[in-house]
Amino acid sequence: MEKVLLMIFMKLYDGTLRCLVYLGVACLSFIAIAIIGDVAMRNLGYRSLQAFSALIEYGLLFSTMAVAPYLVRTNGHVAIQSFVDKMPAAVRRVVSQVALTLSVLVLAVVSWRAAAVAIEVTQNGAVDMRSVNFPGWVLYAMLSVGFGLMAVEFLILLLRGERFRGSQGEG
Repeated sequence: MEKVLLMIFMKLYDGTLRCLVYLGVACLSFIAIAIIGDVAMRNLGYRSLQAFSALIEYGLLFSTMAVAPYLVRTNGHVAIQSFVDKMPAAVRRVVSQVALTLSVLVLAVVSWRAAAVAIEVTQNGAVDMRSVNFPGWVLYAMLSVGFGLMAVEFLILLLRGERFRGSQGEG
């Protein structure tokens, strides 16, 4: 029964990561279209929509946080291999485990802190006022979820005993 529940949970988790990737790509597509539209409107003598700037800023953060956990999973993250590859195999394993452990710890702390700030901002009723007003917690929630999922992905790599490596994402 436990294995079945774990399998269901992992399928839901995998689906969530894939969904976030698709949403991140859709968001980047919107950003590209919005920028082209904004430039075209200005060049044709029309006023651009003020909301474009704020929406693009939020969109860039969202798409980064949405896609980053998948990049960790597929080893698309950045890692300095030229230095590490010159080390003896035993040292390389230790350095890899330390790097993964530090990644998990730092990302978990940053995720926790972003969540704490999101809660504090919500309690204060803060609003992020730009050309469009957003609840103040939105930015911090995106950061918390993104960094939290990255911590989970690095933890999975650590528990599987995989080596810390990067720039080898899926073709």
